[in-house]
Amino acid sequence: MARYSLNGDRKRSRFGILRIFLEIPVIVLSIYIAFVVDEWGKEKTEIQLEKKYLQELYEEIKINREELRIDQDERRLQVVLLEKLLETPVRQVSQDTIRMAMDQLLNIRLYSPTDAVYDDLVSSGNLRLMTSDSLRHEILQYRRKLSRTPVTEQSDIDVVEQKLQPYLIQKQVLSLLELHRDIEAIDISEAQKDRIIRVLLNDRTFIDLVYVRLHSVSQVLWFETPMQWHLSRMEELIKQQLEDFEE
Repeated sequence: MARYSLNGDRKRSRFGILRIFLEIPVIVLSIYIAFVVDEWGKEKTEIQLEKKYLQELYEEIKINREELRIDQDERRLQVVLLEKLLETPVRQVSQDTIRMAMDQLLNIRLYSPTDAVYDDLVSSGNLRLMTSDSLRHEILQYRRKLSRTPVTEQSDIDVVEQKLQPYLIQKQVLSLLELHRDIEAIDISEAQKDRIIRVLLNDRTFIDLVYVRLHSVSQVLWFETPMQWHLSRMEELIKQQLEDFEE
């Protein structure tokens, strides 16, 4: 069979090839632009999401810092009053101060932070959105301290539940002194309570138990104080970041 080739066909073929070569850069450029736009959109979404998390984390940190401050202030008061009890064998301490110290003798404070926002950041994988290295460092340091808090607090609980309470029960005065809460049905006069307390303060075993409780409260106070520093630093860093978002 004979084959025929026309000049017009060859021109159309050459034009088609040229057209393909011209379309390839256009296609590549279009894909690149679509990719850039998509990445820009993702970046913008992540920035907005980071801002949202920072706002929520800021509120959570403020709540936790205030909660810890109240706990630590209470422990500082305990330390002062327990020291007053230890002073009674060697110097005069006012009866009002002694009563206040006895009221604090079995008091236990447990730090219970709100972690909903942090837990959401971790579970969703969005902790990576925190672009500040300083903030991530402070979060890590705070969480490390927080993970060890229950152990320290439990030591203080054990002193109360395993040493002080059994001692007072053995002496048959725990309910009379109403160290947990006042119950009208078993109330005795302040003078009777003062006499019971004086007897206890003359018992060297009781003084030693107060000393042990003072130590355990001081340990919790000492251990949890750096957590206040980390919370304050986190609050400052987040506040600065939020201000930068507004600029």
